[in-house]
Amino acid sequence: MIQSRVRKYVAWMAVVAAGVTAVAVSAQEHAPAPSGPAPVLVTVREMLKPGEEATHARLEAEYAAVLDAGKGGEYYLGMGAITGTQQAVFLSGYSSLEEISDVHDYDETMMGEKLDSLEKEHNSALSGMDTAIWRLRPELSNPDMVNLGKMRFMELTRIHVKLGHAAEFTDLVKQIKQGWMKADPDFHYLIYQQTFGGATDDSYLVVIAVKSLADLDKHHAKVADYQKGVGEEAYKHMLEFESADYNSTMSNLFVFTPSMSRLPESWIKDDLGFWKPKPAAATVPAKKAATEK
Repeated sequence: MIQSRVRKYVAWMAVVAAGVTAVAVSAQEHAPAPSGPAPVLVTVREMLKPGEEATHARLEAEYAAVLDAGKGGEYYLGMGAITGTQQAVFLSGYSSLEEISDVHDYDETMMGEKLDSLEKEHNSALSGMDTAIWRLRPELSNPDMVNLGKMRFMELTRIHVKLGHAAEFTDLVKQIKQGWMKADPDFHYLIYQQTFGGATDDSYLVVIAVKSLADLDKHHAKVADYQKGVGEEAYKHMLEFESADYNSTMSNLFVFTPSMSRLPESWIKDDLGFWKPKPAAATVPAKKAATEK
């Protein structure tokens, strides 16, 4: 998460994005942790060089320690990839673009020098990175109000829709939402649309957080019920739209990584054993008995 690209990008936003004015705020003035889905989501993907996993983990821990010491306003969930490209993914939620700017300005003012000192070594451990900013599409989502701190895994699906087909995609996803709410009311997900990033098409991110992989097993077992509920013709139309109007789609599975995360205390206070485990006590080897001569 320590990267000049993110910090320079946010600094640029403070000047030009939607007339936002940079405001330095104190730690006490940061907005409280949201109780619902974040309206604005920042994603950072870091592709690691082979053999740099330990270095990357150490630097992420140092980065979080600097923020903790300075009462930084930046919170994020760090995850490691189970499938797909070897990478670390970080998610940060905000109420607005303005809040991104405010948090950045505060952390930069209070801790910028210390964060800069970690940057060079951190970037040398990466083979690549990308950053994007997304806005929640609440009418397409089916959120779960359960605390994210109680979850352990996340499925992320990136959908790239051909330009000019956003309205059709919206109608399609609304049908899908209705079908799944009938087939599996416990199936919850968020859909975000990319506002800033490297995509050259209409890009969406589907976020599914689960407590265990058994939750995904349960959901996958309901596919037949879902197809039956939406009807043969509607399901056929969905498949035809995906075939004709998707540029690509990719789903991958990630595991929450406490050592790469910094979440609000209110989210993790009931599960500190997972999020902030105490270091294992060092064991002292037993002394060997003196050898008799």
